[in-house]
Amino acid sequence: MSAWVVSSGHIDVLVHALAQYGVVPSDLGAVRFRELGQALWSENHKSVNHRYREDTRTPRYELHTTEATLDPIVVLKAVACFEYQSCEHPSWPDSEAHDLMEALHIAVLERHPDLGERVKGPFGETYRYKTLPAWESAPWGIDVLEDVIPVPA
Repeated sequence: MSAWVVSSGHIDVLVHALAQYGVVPSDLGAVRFRELGQALWSENHKSVNHRYREDTRTPRYELHTTEATLDPIVVLKAVACFEYQSCEHPSWPDSEAHDLMEALHIAVLERHPDLGERVKGPFGETYRYKTLPAWESAPWGIDVLEDVIPVPA
């Protein structure tokens, strides 16, 4: 399995989605949202460092926000990508980042049950999505938050 460091824009999507879906209070304030993003990004760096036996420092996370509502399929795919890139180290299952991503998965699917469901898989609980072909057209890695904000018609 391989892993890579997600962009700060990818973290922006996750932080925004955590507030949008009520996993964290939407009125935390910029400082707490920046700290949350920093913690997520640090978890991702920890995974990549573990995987490749490196010791690179996590850059300072700078929060970028939007008032736009994110597409739930983009959010689900961003969560899946983040989890895939961040699960390489042994403490991942017990991390706050893991718990936040699980809660975000659940919150999105509760609000949009037509998109998928949580199921038992061969390796434990997992998710089955009902979003093709929209899932395939959504980005895996996100460079900047603006790339996933829907353009008004």
